[in-house]
Amino acid sequence: MGQIALPLDELRGGASSSLIITPSNATAFAGIGSSASWPKGCAILTGPPRSGKSLMARYFSGQGGTVIDNAEACAAETLFNAWNRSQESSVPLLLISRWHPADWNITLPDLQSRVGAALLLEISPPDDEMIEQLLQKQLADRGAAIGIDALSYVKRRIERSYAAIEGFARNANAMALAQNAPVTLALVKKVLEV
Repeated sequence: MGQIALPLDELRGGASSSLIITPSNATAFAGIGSSASWPKGCAILTGPPRSGKSLMARYFSGQGGTVIDNAEACAAETLFNAWNRSQESSVPLLLISRWHPADWNITLPDLQSRVGAALLLEISPPDDEMIEQLLQKQLADRGAAIGIDALSYVKRRIERSYAAIEGFARNANAMALAQNAPVTLALVKKVLEV
């Protein structure tokens, strides 16, 4: 009898929250680490969903910086005041958004100019190295492993998005548990067909 994957948080308690750095996010991560050179001490980090923006923000916050997540949804006064506090205290400010600042609905001219002067750090869609490492990590966090041939097969066929990688790992783990089988080439072919 196989195991049944329950709709719970299937990540193990000791799951790694480490950030994987590849060419798709290396420039953004380097920018996070060089806040002393940011124009006016402010940067904006953008990237696709599930791309590691929050992990980078936690790293940055741990270094003493101030972070505002979902900055595009904040009231103009909130962002303006945070920018002023950052200037007064010399504590760098990192604004995080899924969207580019040009797509934010900023009507306050002073805030527009401040956001326009901030350093823009972008996380790109996942490259091959990121796909490979994320698949291995996310499956390992769920207690599964993937063989080299299966990994190579998935890497060439999976949608190039962080959310797709996470969804694949979740589905492959659930199928492996249900069938009481490892994550093999045959299993990943089935997962990709779904």
